[in-house]
Amino acid sequence: MENLFIQKLENLESNVLDSLKDHESSILKGVRRQEAQSAIVDTSSHSGEYKDGDFWHNWAGNVSFKPDKIFYPKSVEDLKTYVKDAQKNGKKIRCAAEGHTWSSLSETNDYLVILNKLDKIDIEKRSDGYVVHAGAGAQISQIDQALEKNDPPLTITSMTVLDNVRIGGVVATGCHGAKFEARTIVDQVVGFQIVTGDGELREFSDEINRDEMNAARVSLGLLGIIYRVTLRVEPMYDLRMTDTYPLKSEFNSATLRDLVKNSDGIEIFYWPFNTLGDDHSLSMETEKLWIKRWTKSSDPVTLSELQQVFQRIAQNASTKIANDFYHEILNFPNWTPFIANLAGKVKLVDHNEVWKAPGAIHYQAGIDNIPCEDLEFAIKADKDFENVITEINYVFDRIFYYAKQEKFPINLVVELRITKSSTALLSDAYDDDPDAYYFFLEILSIRGTPLFKDFSIELAKRWMEKYNARPHWAKYWEYIPNITEYLHEKLGDRLGKFEAIRAKYDPNNIFFDNESLKRVFYGTK
Repeated sequence: MENLFIQKLENLESNVLDSLKDHESSILKGVRRQEAQSAIVDTSSHSGEYKDGDFWHNWAGNVSFKPDKIFYPKSVEDLKTYVKDAQKNGKKIRCAAEGHTWSSLSETNDYLVILNKLDKIDIEKRSDGYVVHAGAGAQISQIDQALEKNDPPLTITSMTVLDNVRIGGVVATGCHGAKFEARTIVDQVVGFQIVTGDGELREFSDEINRDEMNAARVSLGLLGIIYRVTLRVEPMYDLRMTDTYPLKSEFNSATLRDLVKNSDGIEIFYWPFNTLGDDHSLSMETEKLWIKRWTKSSDPVTLSELQQVFQRIAQNASTKIANDFYHEILNFPNWTPFIANLAGKVKLVDHNEVWKAPGAIHYQAGIDNIPCEDLEFAIKADKDFENVITEINYVFDRIFYYAKQEKFPINLVVELRITKSSTALLSDAYDDDPDAYYFFLEILSIRGTPLFKDFSIELAKRWMEKYNARPHWAKYWEYIPNITEYLHEKLGDRLGKFEAIRAKYDPNNIFFDNESLKRVFYGTK
């Protein structure tokens, strides 16, 4: 009787798990959004769809435009048709997917191609290991699921926290994870299929042409329409994920060096005003950092699949609630310390858990329930990591400097990740030294926060002048004074190398329809 009862419980758990996975799948919000955009379809040879005269908006709500036509391709033949049609009619083409880019990279008055329906996924075993071939519109969650179901189970080495974004957009803009040796995500890419300016499908890889592959790795959509991305993957493994909260005042370069030496990856957060006094007074001395650390583990996974799904549901719900609270900041800016402090109390809880790699990498659900402002720069780290600490302290001090004047430009989080350098020509972490480390320093505030723009410009100017730092292409950067001239100068010879390859594959400039990028490439004001 007891065995029968246990079996029924196990069956119930399995049924609940399957149901939740169907209706609240990996990072929950992504699938519902995907369904709303009619993105889950079979990639077939049927003709793609298009619409005339619709507005397109990005996720953050800061980019909105009305292209002549919006296309929804279902096959590579559709892409070829669009390019040849653009040639015939003198039109330009830009692409978009999930719309998680703050900059204007997708903006066009002509043809906008939405890649979401190109989501076919195949796994191949090669002599040197496994690769996954993913359509440019495949969500990261779809890729994760396909890899986990493989025999043997596999995983991407490093990826964005968000898993509802699409792989084509992730690589085209040079996104990164938080694992040191994995470098940026594009450095895990071993092949591309791109429909170029003549309407034909071209292959890119290190074996075919290393220079061209390093241009394709961060192409910003300028070489053509990415049809397929091939990533190197590895056997599934587990990660121990620990969250600790040291005093900011006690966190130093020696501590950071030890973390880098003894971890697979780390992420450092600062939630402003996380330790207010009893009278809600500000206290710099008691403020804490949040250190998230990943290390490979052979210990059993801490949570069952069902527990993990419920945790994702709870995270999704909490971010929705948090978004409502955060928006009160826009109505009552002086409440910022109190509201940010509440968020910090929710977050600053010790954790020490073992997850399968994808679950640990995508540790937070519901992030996109909080539309926000976001600026991020990549800065080359000193060999002793002293400048990492210097910049954490600088941002911290400036937040409190503003707060003493009852001004609060940062109300969400300051975030920092570290990876080794990239070989991609246009990567913000490009370096000739393969052992160089870069840290990615990011500031986020609720959408519409007063003074965020001014504060972010102040930081950007400092990082550009002090470190020759470069912005993340997918985040805010275009409003920074003289940024296009600055990037034209700092990219230097790499820009010329990229331009020669770009002109080879798009001699008629079909994909070159972005004014900011034109100024970066050609140095015009």
